[in-house]
Amino acid sequence: MSEHRRISQRRRRQMEEERRRQEERLREEERRRKIARAKRRRQVIRRRRMLAAGSLLILILAAAVVGRTVYKRSQVQRQQQETEKQQAEEAAAQAETENNTLHIVAVGDNLIHDAFIEAGSDNDWDFDFLYDKIKDDISEADLASVNQETPLTADHDEAAGYPDFNTPSEVGDALADAGFDIITQATEHAFDQGETGIEDTISFWEDNHKKVTLLGIHDRESDSRYQIIEEKNFKIAVMNYSTMLSENHSIPDDASYMVDTYSEENIKEDLEQAKEEADVSIVYLHGGQDDSVEPEERLKERVQFLAEQGADVVICSHPHILKGYEKIERPDGKETLVYYSLGNFVSDQSSLENLLGGMADFTLVKDGDEVRIRNYTMVPLVMHYNEDYTDCAVYKLEDYTEELAQEHGIHEEDPDADFTLNALEEAADAAGELHSEWNFETEDPDNEDVSSDQDETDSQEESGTEEDTENSETGALERANTDSGINEE
Repeated sequence: MSEHRRISQRRRRQMEEERRRQEERLREEERRRKIARAKRRRQVIRRRRMLAAGSLLILILAAAVVGRTVYKRSQVQRQQQETEKQQAEEAAAQAETENNTLHIVAVGDNLIHDAFIEAGSDNDWDFDFLYDKIKDDISEADLASVNQETPLTADHDEAAGYPDFNTPSEVGDALADAGFDIITQATEHAFDQGETGIEDTISFWEDNHKKVTLLGIHDRESDSRYQIIEEKNFKIAVMNYSTMLSENHSIPDDASYMVDTYSEENIKEDLEQAKEEADVSIVYLHGGQDDSVEPEERLKERVQFLAEQGADVVICSHPHILKGYEKIERPDGKETLVYYSLGNFVSDQSSLENLLGGMADFTLVKDGDEVRIRNYTMVPLVMHYNEDYTDCAVYKLEDYTEELAQEHGIHEEDPDADFTLNALEEAADAAGELHSEWNFETEDPDNEDVSSDQDETDSQEESGTEEDTENSETGALERANTDSGINEE
């Protein structure tokens, strides 16, 4: 073989070898590329898986956070709802408790003597000044009552003080503005101006203060002697009777219905009917003596009769002095709260006893169908007027001062009068809570008639001329001069 051929073969072999090695390199490179691609794919897959896992973890964590947030929010909302529900329940319970609690105040005789009429006329017939110092106590009570002792007139020329009272109707406006809800007018002086006085008084209240409950006088024979007041969750029967009339006046038989006079028959009938309609009964009784802070036997007999008939509260007026009060255990297991006299509310009378009055203050609580008396007391009051009546007002004794006591007009009438803050406080203490012994084993109170009032006890109790009024258990009349003021002739 020639050299050239050998060289050519060697070159072919070399070329083939080179091609083989090149192919092997290419295959190796391709294998490595595949490995690298596979590795990259695995890395990508791993990264994707890691990202997916991370994302899932993030989602899980986010969901957990959101879930916890939602849970917390739901817990907060649930707690808030429970709190709101509890607050609503407490508010409802508080409202129910409030609606089952009735705060009542009552004051005594509102006697507008000539000096006060003149003071009112000088003040453009505005009598608010008499009640400004006690207005808050009156208006804040659920119910407040006053004994408007005398008839009202819109004619200033006809206004008059003792003995035949005719009170300017602006006094009625002042009473209503002060917050009184109940006006009692079955009194000794109810008929001072005859039938006209009754009619004028009723017209005034009906025309000007329809929300005021007027008791004790009527212009229609068909009128009920008691009324039902609905306040909060309570139905309260209220009624007013007088045991006397002024000796200067008599009621004709055909007008006897105009003033509710004391009659056991009528009272028994009224209380029996009232029980069917009301939760509680309050009787305003006008009568009694002025010679002692202790209640006299005749008054206690009447109170006992009222208690036996189921009266829950008895509030007495007329004696013009402050008497004690007490709670009586009745035969039916219930209680009767009695105030034997709240004395004068407004008066121009001129003794410490007549210028010291009281405000009955008690609370009724209702539990289902049962009503009980709670937190009863009597707040002492002082009727203040200075020498020239430019300063006239009712004060609570706790707000009264020694300086005011020394400026009181009583010292002009009686320079030796012991009218001091200490004397007033001692007199108020003397008319505190009583604890009488009661015997409810009465024989037959229904058999008492008019003649029973002509015995020795009654003649000692209420001196004066006996008045034969229809449906009146007693016609005994107290002397009207117990109402006279310091300037009366």
